[in-house]
Formats: sequence, C-alpha cells, structure tokens
Amino acid sequence: MTGSVILVDVFGLLLAVIGFTMAFRQHVARRILGRPIRPDTRQAPDNEDPLTYGLRIAGVMIMVFGIVIAGMVTLFNLQ
Repeated sequence: MTGSVILVDVFGLLLAVIGFTMAFRQHVARRILGRPIRPDTRQAPDNEDPLTYGLRIAGVMIMVFGIVIAGMVTLFNLQ
C-alpha cells in the first residue's frame, strides 16, 4: 500500500471514532461542546433534547462516511 492510502485510512478511522463518540458517547461530546452532560428536564416537558438527536444523526453520518471513504480507497488500491 502506498502512503496516501494509509493516510486516507487513518483519516477514515479518525472520522469513524469521532462519529462513534458523537452518536453513542454523548457525555464526552457534550463536554467538548461545553453543554451540560444531563439536560435539564424541567425546561423540556417531553424529556426531549434537540442536541441529543442532532449528535446522533451527525455522529452516525460522520462515522459511516469515514468507514466508506477508507474502505473505497483501500479496495480501489488493492485491484
């Protein structure tokens, strides 16, 4: 493998880890963003927090993008 493929794979792995953290380890992502770890349920009567859904959606999208871009570049280079 060439150096550029390894570089793209490392970048894809980094994106996958960041996306996983945003989607499934939200207390870490909230701490980085400076938001409270547990949202105040008194402000939202339905127990809904818009940041939770935004982090889930964006995190999964970033994670999948990282996996797909690294996989496509690696598979293309193996031919």
